[in-house]
Amino acid sequence: MPRSSPRAASLQKALPLLTALVALGAPAPASAHVRTGSVAVDYRVRVFPTRLPLTAHVYLGDRAVRLSVQQGHSVTVLGYGDEPFLRIDDAGVTILNSPTAAALRLTPRHKSGRSFVWHDARVRGLPPGLDRGRWTIPLLVDGRQARLAGELLRAHAPPVWPWLALGLPFAATTALVLLRRAALERSAIVLGVLAGTGTCTTAASFAFASNASEGRWVEAGNEAVFALVGLAVIARGSRDARVIAAGALGLLALATALTKIPVFLHGIVLSALPATPSRVAVALTVWIGAAATALGVVLFAEQLE
Repeated sequence: MPRSSPRAASLQKALPLLTALVALGAPAPASAHVRTGSVAVDYRVRVFPTRLPLTAHVYLGDRAVRLSVQQGHSVTVLGYGDEPFLRIDDAGVTILNSPTAAALRLTPRHKSGRSFVWHDARVRGLPPGLDRGRWTIPLLVDGRQARLAGELLRAHAPPVWPWLALGLPFAATTALVLLRRAALERSAIVLGVLAGTGTCTTAASFAFASNASEGRWVEAGNEAVFALVGLAVIARGSRDARVIAAGALGLLALATALTKIPVFLHGIVLSALPATPSRVAVALTVWIGAAATALGVVLFAEQLE
């Protein structure tokens, strides 16, 4: 039986890394406990201050309402037809049999606790052409009529051209390297390192956002682990393995950043970083990832010859 060449053996050892990184690009099934995976939205939501014995919060990611009631008080939330559909008191949380509960697909039940989260159509959005509007949810607080109120503010998306223009230097540099074949391997490895760094930065910025879901944490953790493995291969692997890892890191960066494309299409970015740095990080990760992938594919094809 003919022996495999050292280069072929090296490629065989590196291929599992490439396969794993490519697999990471496929979307994972959503968890039943994940409320939203949004990275950008169109509205800011404000809850007006109140002296009522309750606290309310509206999550930016999906505009779900969270209502918490102080001990010793009872709050009944009235539905779309002003019928009682949710009660929170010292006995716990009770979802009542009502048209609103049916519309929200909430099964009548009772559970312990003093807070509840639900999606309310009265906090869902604004009609076209309107940038600001108020919302109200009628309540019965200790048997007296009251209202939970706030406002919605539309945030317009920024122009797209700056993020496209940001990619021009990377596209030009990649084309130049491929045409002249100068420092091809070195360029691929440098871009691979930058792609791995961009993946970690982008993943962390959205995972550490105040409204990040459990699903976002898991996704970011997976991306960071694979990026670190790829960077370790570049640091300590053989020449052929380093080239494959560089291309795979580019593909991983591209897959990671493309899931964040909504940041360019919506006005509010749900990230631990301010909106502009977040968009810059995503755009750089896209373009660096594309460049590293292109060089990696060329080098990988050459190794197979």
